[in-house]
Amino acid sequence: MNMKKGQRVIIFSITIICLIGLLYTFKSFRFSTSQETSKLTGFPIWYEIEKSEASIAWFGYLIIIIFCSTLASLIFTHNKSIPKVYISYFIFPDHPDDNHSSTLSTKLFNKILAYFSLFTFISDLALQILYPGKLWSSFDSFHSLLELIIILYLTFGQFKFFIFFICMKYIILVNLLTITLKWPLDAIWFKMQEDLMLDFALVIIFLRIYIRTYLYIKNQDSSQFPEGNDPQEEFNSNTKFSKFTNQIILLPIAAFVHMFGTIATLFVHPTGDMIFMLSHAVSFLMYTFYIYLDTHYTTNISNFKNIVLPYTPTWKLLFIFLWSIILSIFILRITALFLLISV
Repeated sequence: MNMKKGQRVIIFSITIICLIGLLYTFKSFRFSTSQETSKLTGFPIWYEIEKSEASIAWFGYLIIIIFCSTLASLIFTHNKSIPKVYISYFIFPDHPDDNHSSTLSTKLFNKILAYFSLFTFISDLALQILYPGKLWSSFDSFHSLLELIIILYLTFGQFKFFIFFICMKYIILVNLLTITLKWPLDAIWFKMQEDLMLDFALVIIFLRIYIRTYLYIKNQDSSQFPEGNDPQEEFNSNTKFSKFTNQIILLPIAAFVHMFGTIATLFVHPTGDMIFMLSHAVSFLMYTFYIYLDTHYTTNISNFKNIVLPYTPTWKLLFIFLWSIILSIFILRITALFLLISV
């Protein structure tokens, strides 16, 4: 036990050193003091999105795709007549607490994903009207809040009161600092912690779940099913089977595509804005497809729809967030170098 604690101290020390080292590289960087103004509202903005005829058509088409995928997700997740055989379950084979629930339906998680898509649609629509800035950030903060809720829900395996408490403090702190900080620190703060950090953390969380679930399905015995559910009793001639036996792989891929689009906007170029919107359309179509598979199909008996949530103690979650911050700052530093070279 002491050896494990010592290893954690060493790992956290290395992490903190990396974080301080990255922050130190910004010491000699000179930020621009000039700021653009929105032609619509007259308020200062972080940068202006190019509005050509082609770009407006492109953004409009992608917004419609996001809206349609959001609508489909909401319909799928609020369907009360889903057969029991189609319901997936989170399981916790690694959890050390015997009192912890052994299974948990994915119904609530699917609804959170659907509302994540809804708030992203609202944020993207507001982005095209208001442009990136303090005014728009209040809309996007709710998109990021849903990301945080997903991360905490999948980490703790249930929706506890302290998750609500953390989320309320988060939304207040983020918006307060974004409003009070001056340009360009407001944009850097918002982009680093609210977009990049949570995007990186979500990719890591989904990837851990996919890998652990893949190994579980590969090694499980055909007789392992969620408690109280005998699939033989549920199967009938109308039951639909999916050959896509591990639909969970869609989650880390969608999160990565989403993160890639966020990184593209840092280069503040018309192409980056288009990639950003395209990434949202693709990633949320994938989330919708995941929800569709999870609510409309079952798998064969040997690969019943179990999704493993790996045990994540608080120190490990903190470690994930710290490295997400480091990766975010690293991306921002590369962007700063790119912009200096481009000038």
